[in-house]
Amino acid sequence: MPALSLLQRLRGATARRGWLRWLLPALLAMAAGGLAGMAVGAAIHMPKVEALDEFRPSLVTRLQDRHGEVFTTYARERRELLAEGSVPPLLQNAVVAAEDAEFFRHGGIDVAGIARAVWVNFQRGRRAQGASTITMQLARELFLTPQKSWRRKIEEALLAVELEKSLSKQQILTLYCNLSFLGHGNYGMQSASRHYFGRPVAELTAAEAATLAGILQRPSEYSPYRRPELVVRRRNYVLDRMLAEGYLDAGAHAEAVATPLAVREHRARAESGSYFAEEVRKELEARFGTERLYGDGLQVRTTLDPQIQRAAEEALREGLLRLDHRRGWRGPLRRGQPLDLALDDADGAGDRNPLPGTWLPGVVLSLEAEGARVRLPGEEAVLSRRGFAWTGRQRAAELLRAGDLAWFRWARDDERRGGKEPAYLVLEQEPVLEGAVIVLESGTGAVRGLVGGWDFARNKFNRATQAQRQVGSAFKPFVYGAAFELGYSPADTLFDAPAAFAGADGLASYSPRNYYRRYDGILTLRRALELSVNVPAVKLLDLVGVERVVDFARRAGLRSPLPPYPSLALGAADLVPMELAGAYAALANLGIHLDSHLIERVTTREGVVLEEHQTRAAKVTTPEVAYVLLHVLEGAVDRGTAASCADLPLDLAGKTGTTDAYTDAWFVGMTPRYTILTWIGHDQKRTIGRRMTGAEAALPIWRAVVEAGLADGWLREGERFSRPAGVVTALVDYRSGLLATPSSSRTIEEAFVPGTLPTREYEPRWERILELPWTQQRAFYQPREREAMPESIQDWGAILQAWQAEEGGDG
Repeated sequence: MPALSLLQRLRGATARRGWLRWLLPALLAMAAGGLAGMAVGAAIHMPKVEALDEFRPSLVTRLQDRHGEVFTTYARERRELLAEGSVPPLLQNAVVAAEDAEFFRHGGIDVAGIARAVWVNFQRGRRAQGASTITMQLARELFLTPQKSWRRKIEEALLAVELEKSLSKQQILTLYCNLSFLGHGNYGMQSASRHYFGRPVAELTAAEAATLAGILQRPSEYSPYRRPELVVRRRNYVLDRMLAEGYLDAGAHAEAVATPLAVREHRARAESGSYFAEEVRKELEARFGTERLYGDGLQVRTTLDPQIQRAAEEALREGLLRLDHRRGWRGPLRRGQPLDLALDDADGAGDRNPLPGTWLPGVVLSLEAEGARVRLPGEEAVLSRRGFAWTGRQRAAELLRAGDLAWFRWARDDERRGGKEPAYLVLEQEPVLEGAVIVLESGTGAVRGLVGGWDFARNKFNRATQAQRQVGSAFKPFVYGAAFELGYSPADTLFDAPAAFAGADGLASYSPRNYYRRYDGILTLRRALELSVNVPAVKLLDLVGVERVVDFARRAGLRSPLPPYPSLALGAADLVPMELAGAYAALANLGIHLDSHLIERVTTREGVVLEEHQTRAAKVTTPEVAYVLLHVLEGAVDRGTAASCADLPLDLAGKTGTTDAYTDAWFVGMTPRYTILTWIGHDQKRTIGRRMTGAEAALPIWRAVVEAGLADGWLREGERFSRPAGVVTALVDYRSGLLATPSSSRTIEEAFVPGTLPTREYEPRWERILELPWTQQRAFYQPREREAMPESIQDWGAILQAWQAEEGGDG
């Protein structure tokens, strides 16, 4: 039976072969005819290869800092182009061996390869081998869609032949290496080489070149990060092909096969300059359009100074954490939920890491006598009382439970001195407060550093350029500037006492109060501004005229609406931090306002200049007036509300700002070269916290920026403000503003616009007068014409009612 069965099968096979003798030629003829017809049809609609002359691959737009270093890129496809003929031999050989061994011998179509692929696929009953040449793959990339069909295959072949007629082999290979996708957002060999190995293709080893050539076949599958073992097998296959084709000798082949797969790690890390980059991106998109921004490979030289940017970011980050710690512990990220921290880049079970590379998510394993044992990614650690001292609690059990997820970081007490002491674990939480820092080069208008919030990933709203917030006493310098233009001097006096002014209702119902709820009586304009006393500021606006104050502010660069009421003197206007920084910079620049800018130059990839910054300068006031105002603001740092920075070893000037109910805290300060602004607040108008003044909340951050500048060298000890030749100086008694005499107990060198020096000399009796309460000083003070005085108040009831409704104030 078995023999008979075998015989029957043989006869059946013979019969089938008989049928095939006449059927197969017929089928082949029909197929050939069909293919020919499809080829003709395809040729009719086939793209013209000449269109390649107009082809421009999508390129990467690069933002460079002021030194030419790239810090951000924008692109639909991350690509770097290799010039024709610059594909190194090692990489060229790897690609040819892996993708098309006959590349240099065929005319676009490898007939033998097609026959071989058909036979192999027929034998295995599946598509085990492809027949597309490098030129055919390039034709598909340039002109066709990835959809698989016989029509596309024929078009691909015909286009390949045309490409071979139009381009050299080196041109085809270079285009192929520039256009191919190699995974993880990389287009082209150069981009992939930098991404995976951290160096250009010219420096690749044989193993690395084979790795890139191997990825070409299926880039989504051959990921060195997700499936390294698969990539190694594919790489070794390419190396075997290189050996077979004679591109490698046995020794080089063995060495490359034995080489471990070593690709560059791309760990999550805190990015620098994100808010700055987004501002530049918006400007570029507005000027050049979306297509050019993301596809033309623009080269953009910006004003960003990386040292200054890092200083601003670190100062704001540490300042916001310090303020947030004062508000107490709000609780863990997760409680009572299943958690998994098995990943090195664990993100807190779905929570965004605000400081990747610095903060770590941790699960509380157990609570101990005072502290807790915590599981971090890859290790366990102990949280001691020292690490949560900022919460004010004595034991970790008062804050955490076993199973809680929270943020932690490693800290050292001597971090600023090199960090050699043992590290300890610190419990952290993300601040709810927001802030902004701007560092502006006063003499050029170049923005050297810009931070628009705690974290760009949390909220892309840029508080430095988009927020409009009340500025409080940070507006006062513009009132004093207008007064100095009108002939007032820092030594002139006003009477600090209750006074009423016409409000928005036209009635004398507006009566400002001072921050400390006391009055000093006779007060020089210098001391009034240094100490940020409110009543003299409003009096001065009333005497000078709100129109003149608004005009001075407009000339300084303030463009936001300025309400023409007495409260403007105390910063009732909502201003954008960037415009306020620019206005202060004009004072530091001795009365010349320069438009703030972030872009110096935009060029094409070939270096053709598309746009270059042109300085636009406008005169705000005379150098003498600007310097006198700057000199008074130096006093605010030396003796006034910013005196905590008086020990810093260079000339500094500036002004604090605090709004009612402590919703906004400001400090805008100037060095001889830079204007630096810091702002702290919430996106929604609510209190920062009790007594959170500009000096308490914003000034420490400003100081940290300056300290970093001194340490890094972009600020230098001993820098001094330049005094214009037209300014005159004289020794005056500090408290009275009168010309100093030997009996003066405290004198300062005061700066004056010519013609505004005091004419009276100091007498010893003034020391006793100025010590009296304001009510008794009134007899020794001669009011200015139209100066509002306490005795002119007619409705004290309305005034007292308004005072009771107030909260906070400005300082």
